[in-house]
Amino acid sequence: MKVKVVVHNHWDREWFTSSEVTSKWLKEVFFRVKELVQKNPEFVYVLDGQTAAVEDLLVYHPDLEEDLRELVRSGRLLVGPYYIQIDWRIPGEASILKNFEIGEKDTNRFGRRMNAGWLLDSFGHISQEPQLHRIFGIEKVFLWRGISFENDGISQEFFWKGSDGTAVQGVFLVGGYRNLYNLKETQDIAEKRLKHEVEKLAKFSRSGEILLLDGYDIDLSPEDPKDYLNVEIVSPEEFPERFPENAPTLSGELLSGRYACVFPGTLSTRAYLKLESDLVEKLLKMNDLLSVLNGEELSDLFWRDYLKTLAHDNSCGVCADPVHEKMERTYRNVYFLVKSSVESRLRHLVERLGLEKGTYALSLSPFSYNHHFCDGERTFLLKTNGAGLFKTEVADEKKEVKELTWENEYYRAYFEGDGTLVLNNRKAGVLKLFKEDGDAYTTSVEETDFSISLEKMRTVLQTKHSMVVELERTIRSSQCLIETKERVIFDETPLVKWRIALKIKGKNYKLSMVYETGSGEIFAKMPFDVVKRKEKDSYLLPETPPEELKGILLAARETGEVREFPFQGFVSVWSEESSKTILARGLREYWMEEGKVHVTLSRSVEWIAKEVKNRVGDAGPMMYVPGAKCEGVFTVDLAFMELPVHPRSEEFFRWYLLFDNPPLLLDVEADGTEKEKTFFFSSLPWAGVKDRYHLWVYNPYLEEIEGLRPLQIGEKSIESLSEKQCFVSRLNILNFPEFPVVSVEKNPEGEVIEFLKETLSSLEDEITNLEGKDDPRSKHRLFSLLRTKKEIELSLQYLIDVEKTARELNELRMKRRTYDYVVELFESEERE
Repeated sequence: MKVKVVVHNHWDREWFTSSEVTSKWLKEVFFRVKELVQKNPEFVYVLDGQTAAVEDLLVYHPDLEEDLRELVRSGRLLVGPYYIQIDWRIPGEASILKNFEIGEKDTNRFGRRMNAGWLLDSFGHISQEPQLHRIFGIEKVFLWRGISFENDGISQEFFWKGSDGTAVQGVFLVGGYRNLYNLKETQDIAEKRLKHEVEKLAKFSRSGEILLLDGYDIDLSPEDPKDYLNVEIVSPEEFPERFPENAPTLSGELLSGRYACVFPGTLSTRAYLKLESDLVEKLLKMNDLLSVLNGEELSDLFWRDYLKTLAHDNSCGVCADPVHEKMERTYRNVYFLVKSSVESRLRHLVERLGLEKGTYALSLSPFSYNHHFCDGERTFLLKTNGAGLFKTEVADEKKEVKELTWENEYYRAYFEGDGTLVLNNRKAGVLKLFKEDGDAYTTSVEETDFSISLEKMRTVLQTKHSMVVELERTIRSSQCLIETKERVIFDETPLVKWRIALKIKGKNYKLSMVYETGSGEIFAKMPFDVVKRKEKDSYLLPETPPEELKGILLAARETGEVREFPFQGFVSVWSEESSKTILARGLREYWMEEGKVHVTLSRSVEWIAKEVKNRVGDAGPMMYVPGAKCEGVFTVDLAFMELPVHPRSEEFFRWYLLFDNPPLLLDVEADGTEKEKTFFFSSLPWAGVKDRYHLWVYNPYLEEIEGLRPLQIGEKSIESLSEKQCFVSRLNILNFPEFPVVSVEKNPEGEVIEFLKETLSSLEDEITNLEGKDDPRSKHRLFSLLRTKKEIELSLQYLIDVEKTARELNELRMKRRTYDYVVELFESEERE
């Protein structure tokens, strides 16, 4: 059995501290790697598969660029293929594509790209990752979280087949990504550690090779394992030498926490950030489209700032408060910059098209429509022929007020006296509150007593074609006080649109909106796909794993069952030739309960990590994060829809895309003569702008459409628009999407601060008793306590000496993780 080692660094640029701190540490990592390469010409170092770390280094040290290029070109320092280590479940399609594209652009600049997917710590994987990697020329990926094998027939090597049938080679890091880390700390038992890991993992190899990893999170002192062991260092591109043909095949999504956590609670942690992120991505996508229509080159300047917020710890909401406060500033800044850019490009576009004076609908959906559409403030005729600009008129408001009922060709709806909406005899828009005892990584809810009172219900807009009803509700419980201002929007489309502004005070709750769908097949929109799912995942290991897996699964795992799943856009239940669907912009978590779909609006916690039910092992730092309580004011947009078509049909997507990217209304004062212009027409959703001449598109349907197989990702030609020229004296966007978050407050509580201080004091006594003891268990416990102490100090003293405390915590985390493996080795010897 051949033993191969990959030396690497999982660079969490932001987690328990910000990139302003970690970026300053990159210089010593770089010089250490350079020193190791000079000492050993065969040394190869993997910089976490992301080029953002290189960018961070050069911001502070531009003088290192030529040395960096030399290391990268020589293949000794491996960078890319991504720009940032995103969380694949949360960002949208355009961001996923841009992450590849900018990563490729950066690696071209430095002369070489690591030609392997490096996905060590992603919290689960979407079904289209194999196809996406193959599109960008990558045929092999390394993964850890999300994988499960039937009957635990675990294999280090496997084939991963995406939803469209595209397959890549996969390497499962069975023992995690740090199982040979920190040999310099344990030199006296280095050989014993190596032998022990090989013995544990040999049975999982089908290639005759075993992969071990020497590296950890934010490792500031890389080492050469050949200084301590006779092993071969390899690039991920070189492992294995020959991929086994008899490797098993895994298909579709990889979202299991059976062997290592995927942390489903992160789908709803700090939901306000996910709302902001979703809006900014849509505006960036729109800005790119307007750029190419105007004949301009694409810029990635805004995208780079935005993509950095999609690093898995950032977008998952599991960082320290200052990191997320910085994310909010980034989102607001990019929002206003892109808003200004969109307005400028629209003005230029109107001039080029030679439009006449009037009101226009800018539709970004490739489908045609001929319905009156209401945005909550005004109603207008949306008569389009694909994506483009089309002249329209705002409907006059009727003064008479009917009963609070609405009926069109798709549904009949009315309100009950308590504010519940009945849509085709099914309840929708029901709010439900739970008590939350989880942390930033994991949700742990139970039923709680709460009351909902309807404060107001009235019609605020009514035309022949639409009605808008305003609700105000108050939710009270021992956990929180939540006040809502809601607008329920009815028009001629099948969408019942629901805008809810939440004003929240309190903590440790989970708030969901519920739709009574009945039972059926569950379909969820995910990037480039509509996936079919079960109600829950109960294929998880017990807290004590089977004997054959003891000593191998040392990381945190989900136990019991998981009911929370990701979605992007909609969750639909298909039964009896009808789909009942709840749609949402920016929200990312749903779960099923007795024929009802819950979509989480907000989830409140106070700790990055603590002990929770249904999870065993060490998840993250025990840090107090009052910002994760989600106190403040923010707005969510949802909709309900019932259609006699399958969720993977063109008619379904016609309406979904209208909700996901609603039309903008433009008031134009110009001297042109044109009344409309179609940019492009298609049945295929467009996922982003590839270049000046092409859009990214995909086929989510059950049959081949426009030359694309079901679930195939492709491209569609687009051309800049010809110039007619007119003079525009005024262009106003009447319904530009508002930033969804008014405020999020960070309110540290005195009693929690006192608890942290008391905990520090109690830790000191046990630390004193352990100091000087040399056995592995005592050292492991000592480093655990010292790490917890430093996590608490960082919570309490974040603004005093961040860099010093963060660095000390980082060093203790590394030592503690090393002794996970040392203690397991020690215990295995005892068993023998």
